[in-house]
Amino acid sequence: MEDEMENQKISVIIPVYNTKEYLEDCVNSVLEQTWTKIEVILIDDGSKDGSKELCEELCRRDNRIRLFPQEHKGVSAARNAGIEAAEGEYLFFLDSDDMIHPQLLEALYKLQEESHGVIGTAGMQYAEKGRIQKSAVWEKEDRQTWEGCYLDNHKARNPYFFHHTKVKLNAIGGKMILREGVKAIRFNENLTHGEDTWFLYQLISNGADVTVLFRNWYFYRKNRRREGDYSVESCRSRYECQKAICDYETKKGRITEAVHTEWCLLCNLVLWQEMGKRNSDRELKEYVKNLIETEKRQALFPKVDWCRRIVFYLGCIYYPVYKLIADLMHWYHTVLEVPKEFRK
Repeated sequence: MEDEMENQKISVIIPVYNTKEYLEDCVNSVLEQTWTKIEVILIDDGSKDGSKELCEELCRRDNRIRLFPQEHKGVSAARNAGIEAAEGEYLFFLDSDDMIHPQLLEALYKLQEESHGVIGTAGMQYAEKGRIQKSAVWEKEDRQTWEGCYLDNHKARNPYFFHHTKVKLNAIGGKMILREGVKAIRFNENLTHGEDTWFLYQLISNGADVTVLFRNWYFYRKNRRREGDYSVESCRSRYECQKAICDYETKKGRITEAVHTEWCLLCNLVLWQEMGKRNSDRELKEYVKNLIETEKRQALFPKVDWCRRIVFYLGCIYYPVYKLIADLMHWYHTVLEVPKEFRK
């Protein structure tokens, strides 16, 4: 059985768009994996900075790397192309300016095989100023030291788990997914932000269970491409994603989960309004102002408990006090509802 497991291929899907500076480090972190039965699928999404040429050079160095160039269509289209091209039993998603620990693929694969989870995830380590350094955390560990847990799909949908830093089910980077579990689900190519949240949510809502590795073995460059994070376009995309989740939970009769998601959406509206003020973005401020009025008229809004609604109204008026109260509320409910091993 162990020999059979060792022969299973993992397809690592890496969308590439103008990340030549980091791409080689990213790919090398995959080629250095202790799990060697892999294929690396590079989807160049119309790069203009020489990334495509570097992809071609990497393909010549290692025959496990395949390149699929396309016109610029966005990261969702690139990932979808990677899913279609993949030949492995498992799909692993990696952004082209991030890196992974050399044992991550092996650890996730073996934990998933033992637990039969469709989705495998590990914690993230955020690289300040974009620098990823191979420190002590890069040293290889004995398999017996790996710690993790299993979440059934009902528990994984709980917002406290879905957004928790040790689970991070609202981001696709570092996720290993059983190919059979993906079925016909694909990334929404009309979303510019939140597309990975919606993709993972659909998988879980369709019955996918989750295996969590308690290691921060996905290395994320924190300062990259942040300029569009709080544009009207990005906020509109995130809003559509969260409204879709609210609507789906409501349709399924899971009102408690829908109300939780509505509260998360209200918190985001407060944050976006604050970012519009800080960035002197009149367009964003006006857009969020209209969204806030729209949400107040929604059927889910009065179902949010009165305490949270007061905090929301406070956030619309004075952000610093709202932030303090909201953080305290989050900490309080995390202590009550999340098991000890998930607490920060």
